[in-house]
Amino acid sequence: MNTPNNLIDPREDSNRTTVLVAYLLGALGIFTAFVPILIALVICYIKRTEAAGTIYESHYRWLISTFWIGMAWFAAALVLFVVGVGFLLYWVLCVWLVYRFAKGLLRFSERRAVV
Repeated sequence: MNTPNNLIDPREDSNRTTVLVAYLLGALGIFTAFVPILIALVICYIKRTEAAGTIYESHYRWLISTFWIGMAWFAAALVLFVVGVGFLLYWVLCVWLVYRFAKGLLRFSERRAVV
């Protein structure tokens, strides 16, 4: 989609930057004790109403659902650490998170909604 810069809605440009920051924080969080993912979650909740009706709304939903599904997997992994298989589930979670962030970033770079 080639649009001259003077026709781009400033709100869309702001959401684009914010979504990119949220994806990068989420991806960084995989390797840094998940704290950046919490920051990304807060950003997504704050900005998602501003993005209503744009492709970025789907990206905020994608990131929010990634967080909550990931938390469920993480809780299950913690419980299963007791019986020795939690480590395996934790690595499956990390691979799944990489997939989710990669898919979202690819759609983002194509200026498409995530489904």
